[in-house]
Amino acid sequence: MLNPIFGSRPLRFPGNRIAKHYFPVTSKKACPVEPAEYRAPRSWYVVGLDEILVDLEVKGSVELAQKIGLVPGESIQLSEAEFQTVLSRLDRAGLPRAYAAGGTVANTINNFTHLSGEPAVLLGAMSRTITVGDPGFAYVAQTAKAVDLSYVVPMDGSTGAALTYITPDDRCFGVAPGVAGDYPADAVPESVVAKAAVLVTSLYCLANPNRPIYHAALKAMEIAKNAGVPVAFGLGTANLVRAKRDLVRDVMQRYVTVAAMNAHESEALTGEPDVLLSAQMLLDWVDAVVITEGPRGLTMGGYTDDSVKRETRDEVHSKSIPEYNRYEFSRLLRRNDCEQPLKIFSHAHPYMGGPDRLRSTSGAGDAALAALLHDIAANRYHRTTVPDSAKHQAPVRFLTYSSLSRNTQYCNRVAYEVLRLNAPRLEGPVGHDEDENPRITPLP
Repeated sequence: MLNPIFGSRPLRFPGNRIAKHYFPVTSKKACPVEPAEYRAPRSWYVVGLDEILVDLEVKGSVELAQKIGLVPGESIQLSEAEFQTVLSRLDRAGLPRAYAAGGTVANTINNFTHLSGEPAVLLGAMSRTITVGDPGFAYVAQTAKAVDLSYVVPMDGSTGAALTYITPDDRCFGVAPGVAGDYPADAVPESVVAKAAVLVTSLYCLANPNRPIYHAALKAMEIAKNAGVPVAFGLGTANLVRAKRDLVRDVMQRYVTVAAMNAHESEALTGEPDVLLSAQMLLDWVDAVVITEGPRGLTMGGYTDDSVKRETRDEVHSKSIPEYNRYEFSRLLRRNDCEQPLKIFSHAHPYMGGPDRLRSTSGAGDAALAALLHDIAANRYHRTTVPDSAKHQAPVRFLTYSSLSRNTQYCNRVAYEVLRLNAPRLEGPVGHDEDENPRITPLP
């Protein structure tokens, strides 16, 4: 059962914009309905299926990294015994360490709860025995209270941990998965997934077909597809994408509504280094795409119907796709909901030029995806509570509440906040924009 403390609170709409932008009334008939007037459950929460991993970041010398068996620039798998040996070596070297709750899907749904004020449900597996100071304790302590952990499966074994060892020249990674990949398919709560606003998972869950979580992820996506619930899918690393390219394409075509990735991962998947052209190719497989580009900002693409397209009121720009942002003021639809589907795109440079000091881009993509999921959930909320609004008139069934342009700005804004904090997760709601409608500058 979802956390009851959120049962009477209205969902926050994206970007802290004033209410009239979210409850437009074009006739006296369009008005909000009270919860008692409809029987639909509160279904604007999101569900995330993830490998439950706790992050550990350490800075040290190249020599020590080599001694403990880490490989510069690569990620290696560690058994629990090997991981404990590594921790002992780090302690003897006097290197400080602290655990932080991680996981790309968990980061996304944590961010969603802060943005929307709504709950989220986490699916995964972790150790049934948690003591003060161990990775599992840190994970629970640092997870937002709005994230429902009651569906996490407790298992004998250790909670997964991921070590990031930072040297002056490179990074090394060591992953001790513990029970993270042991989440079974029969533990997927069908009714919870089927009633959600969005299901979120990632390629990490599909990295090894011999692990139970692989089959759980496919089952969850199948449930969501059959229930009409949008599926958001994050890519792992470029190397993993290259290794699993055929699987990724198949999963996208069968299940995925929204794909999220960075520019390196999009190139690894499509073979196209140009982000706009890569996004255009990805839209042959999915309904919407979010691609973070580091210091170059963020690109989004999706579908609208020719009958409801809206031209931008900003300057029209051309690059590899002529006039790529002409219809960025349109709202997104799923391709199958379009009679005359039209691919549309939008781009934003880093919000306010980006943080003054950028030490890591970790978590930026998860934050951007959380912002888009917030807008999708807000659309579902508004369609339920103001069913006769002009924004929801049949036969058009929009996926998002806001335009593609506004979503691009919002995703960019939330990603900036994570980068500014130098943390993989938001610590609270994102404040007001300095500029409610920043001008989108052309791609260089």
